[in-house]
Amino acid sequence: MAAAAVLAFVLVALAWIEQALPIVLLGGVTAVAIAAFRPKLFALIALVVIILSAPIQNVLGQLGTYADEGVIALAVVTFTTRRLVTEGRLVWLPGTGWFVGFLIAGLLSAALADVPVGLGIPAAFIAVKGIVFAFALAQLHWTRDDLALLVRLGITAIVLMGFTAVLNLAIPAAWANFTTGQPPISYIGPFPAINGAFQHPAAFSRFCGVLAVGALVYGLIVRRSVANTVLVLVSGGLAFLTFQVKSIVGLLATLGAVGARFLRPLGVAALLGIGPLVALLTVPPLADLIGGDIEIYLTQDSARGLLTAGGVTVAAQYFPLGAGFGRYGSSSAAEDYSPLYYALGFPGRYGLGPGPDSGQFLNDSQWPAIYGEAGWFGAFFFAAGLACMLVALLRRVSAREDVLVRWIRITGVGWLILLLVESAVAPVFVSSPSFPFVFAAAGVVASLRVDARQRVAPGGTSRPPASEQRGPAVP
Repeated sequence: MAAAAVLAFVLVALAWIEQALPIVLLGGVTAVAIAAFRPKLFALIALVVIILSAPIQNVLGQLGTYADEGVIALAVVTFTTRRLVTEGRLVWLPGTGWFVGFLIAGLLSAALADVPVGLGIPAAFIAVKGIVFAFALAQLHWTRDDLALLVRLGITAIVLMGFTAVLNLAIPAAWANFTTGQPPISYIGPFPAINGAFQHPAAFSRFCGVLAVGALVYGLIVRRSVANTVLVLVSGGLAFLTFQVKSIVGLLATLGAVGARFLRPLGVAALLGIGPLVALLTVPPLADLIGGDIEIYLTQDSARGLLTAGGVTVAAQYFPLGAGFGRYGSSSAAEDYSPLYYALGFPGRYGLGPGPDSGQFLNDSQWPAIYGEAGWFGAFFFAAGLACMLVALLRRVSAREDVLVRWIRITGVGWLILLLVESAVAPVFVSSPSFPFVFAAAGVVASLRVDARQRVAPGGTSRPPASEQRGPAVP
């Protein structure tokens, strides 16, 4: 009773000082409790918060600005503490050493370039938040039931995205005004570029692309069905209806790579049969879309071209470690408007000026931020870390690997291909809603691999872990 009275008094006092603080305090206490005692539930909540971070920020304003970073930080602290207390050791991600090298390069260069600590440290966390999230998830013990739940949640997400897309197409102006506060960004014929549940078609396209890759891999590896085919077509079709060229190209490349590896002869024959008709209907509009974007990206005076070339200049000037986190190509550098941008003449260029209205392209690519802030050495470290993750996802977890474990591995490979293609023209390794998925897959697979090894180690049990216990496929 005394504790309750004290808590009530504190909440009332905080409400008198600032109305939003009691809500934040209660939310924080609740989140800590869930993360400590129901870690997998919190992991799911964190994933949802990351996916919806832009709408959350739109609703909560300044309070929601760092919602995704907040849940990631809480997850890594609670999950690692829990693992250390209960088992005395941690699970390390493939490529951890390389990613640490990337982090050190960016932090050291920030110190050498006198980047303010209040800018450099948060920028560093944002640069590696996907890796930190993967490390946090690796500290939990994942089972086949957990993977089956992920499949069902993916199906639910496709249905929900389809519902929002129908509303978007039925009442495009009203829906766009409701979700973004402005009219649809473009039309192709009578069709608007749909944004679904997100504030921009690009975000909706990336999320639907992630769902399409998961659904396709499930059909190729776990079980084929009419329902699965419908899910692939719906999720992929929604991505195409956004008219976002970079997402469409990334999705096509990913589906092609995965399909070429796992598609059976019957599927190949079916594609060859319907391929000409599909090409006849889709190639002309796609060629117009892609050709227009290529012209924009390759034009010497384009904002994206200048951002890429400027990153090369900065990496050369600050060789070999770059200009430091928070100084080039990142969201932090855009918000603070890095002094390097003045030296490069960005304020007079369209899309590269100071402020959100005139600097909309300052964070429109991924790799210029990596080699601009951490240098060529840091970029090499980051790429090597991704390569280690890819190799780990390609390797079987155990000799008796369950089909759903194989599904999450190969889906992770597909997600990595998707992000690598899009990383040339979008900051996909740090921006929602697509960045957490490949890192989450890497973290889950790392945990499953450690559990499988412990089962066969001397003194371990001969019974396969839950991740290797075969059962019926998820419907």
